Amino acid sequence: MEKKLEFSVICSDEKHLIEAVDLYNSHYKTDFLIVRIVHEVEVIFVDVEVTKFKIEDIFKLGYAFGVEQQKLRQQGKIDW
Repeated sequence: MEKKLEFSVICSDEKHLIEAVDLYNSHYKTDFLIVRIVHEVEVIFVDVEVTKFKIEDIFKLGYAFGVEQQKLRQQGKIDW
């Protein structure tokens, strides 16, 4: 039986998270899938599902997303 995990991520622009997920999947052969995007007033909640992963992939994906966000802040492309 395949194990499935679903978790939520908070972000301000899902476009950057989608890019991070796609890049991570292609590099590490995982299958993170964005299954739901909920736009609230000031934040966006993104639900992610995965079946082909190791627990450290979740942390590595979060780190990769955080690094990309920091790079965009330094370039002045995002301000939060």
